[in-house]
Amino acid sequence: MGAWLVVTMPVFSQESYYWTYAQHPDLSYYDHPPMVAWLILVGTRVFGDGALGIRFGTWLCGMLTAALGLALLRHLGLSTRGRSAWLVLLLCVPILVMTHFLANPDAPLVCAWVATLLCLWRARSGDLRWWLLAGFAAGCALLSKYTAAFLLPGGVVVLLADSRMRAQLRRPGPWLAVVIAALVFSPVVIWNVVHDFESFRFQTEGRFSRATLRMKWFWDFLGGQSLVFNPILALALPWPLLFLARRVRHDVRAVWLLAFSLPMVLTFLVLSFTMQIKVNWLAPVAATAALGVAVWWEEGVAAEGRRGWRYLKWGAVALAVLMMAGPLIRLVPQRRGATWFGWDRIAAAAEHWEEQVDTEDGVEANMFFFAMDYKDAAQLTHGLAEHARAVCIPDVTETTLAQNVVGRGALQFGLWDDLEQRVGQNAILVLPRPEQRGDLVAEARRRFDSLERVERLDVDCLGIDVLSVDLFVCRGYRGPGCSKANRSEDGD
Repeated sequence: MGAWLVVTMPVFSQESYYWTYAQHPDLSYYDHPPMVAWLILVGTRVFGDGALGIRFGTWLCGMLTAALGLALLRHLGLSTRGRSAWLVLLLCVPILVMTHFLANPDAPLVCAWVATLLCLWRARSGDLRWWLLAGFAAGCALLSKYTAAFLLPGGVVVLLADSRMRAQLRRPGPWLAVVIAALVFSPVVIWNVVHDFESFRFQTEGRFSRATLRMKWFWDFLGGQSLVFNPILALALPWPLLFLARRVRHDVRAVWLLAFSLPMVLTFLVLSFTMQIKVNWLAPVAATAALGVAVWWEEGVAAEGRRGWRYLKWGAVALAVLMMAGPLIRLVPQRRGATWFGWDRIAAAAEHWEEQVDTEDGVEANMFFFAMDYKDAAQLTHGLAEHARAVCIPDVTETTLAQNVVGRGALQFGLWDDLEQRVGQNAILVLPRPEQRGDLVAEARRRFDSLERVERLDVDCLGIDVLSVDLFVCRGYRGPGCSKANRSEDGD
């Protein structure tokens, strides 16, 4: 299933954004640690810059997550039935399905999260090797996404609540694990020191400075988590939670599963009253919850008969069949937010107008491309690269900028280019969904001597209009009009 979606689904804008990371190899990045970029870099070096290359690392992480979960459940004492339930849940929980094919930080995060739990459980024996592996896995989780920091409260709880883990505190294992995790995470720390702690500040004061009390975000949080965990499973979730809660006193496995779930859930639940919580932020908890459901399924449900197992199995089959139709998303009009189709044609049109303007002034490399959203800019960058390869110009890398051109925050795009060196240059502005974004055209017009719309491109798929794009020729860039404005745009 994951392999099918890897090769057939279009590349989404957030994936293109992380692909742009990989075009600038670094120790870390503005809004995320570097693991997703490193995986994409390896995948594209082997399979090229298409969907397979971008997602190959994600697919490997998904397969490894499945295998690690099976190993952990086996060591938790579950039989084939319980371990099979884990595999079925990987097909039933949308957020976990996405970690098998979407190239984003959640895939390596979930993989490293489950690996950490397995290694810590094995370390209860006192074997130093498992403590060292646990430290390495935790460091990889931190290299994937900052929410891996919730491994810390979970680890503290099990060290204190599990008698076999408490005994390890007198040995070097836990302390060496912390040191190794810190060493593995050190590239991110080094990057932040060099860049004035840009990433750390963005993820802390940058988010909390915009906090305000809004009940809408709370309801969005509950609704969003229900959808990405699967509405039916979300309604059933109180039963496995109660099952685990009743066993806390005599079953250390329940302590572990709750310790690596509840801290993140409760924290984001409280924060949802004051800020928007993205639906994918709880992806590691979805994995831990799926492990808990597998335990409950075998020890709390299976003993009562096979009917429930059949329902779960056929539900997974139905969902898998539904996901097989995922590539049909190309037919869905892209009305707002992310985009996923048509950028090959858009890039070709943008390149055509760049060549026209270059012919006018006769000065090579005196132009750049830009979009008024970092996601559009990423799709345009990827589309231009694919277009260059299609016409056999593999070594040309076009300069593509984002809304930092007009002085707005543009996440990582704001750190890649010195806009002062662009003053006086011409540009091609690519603006998807122009009917909704007239104010952005006015902003761009103030930054150039002249701005002219040269083409309206209507992208269709099988005769269905899915996206409209305006292309503008902008002459005489005047500069962004402000100094450093890189913190206003929100990230994934």
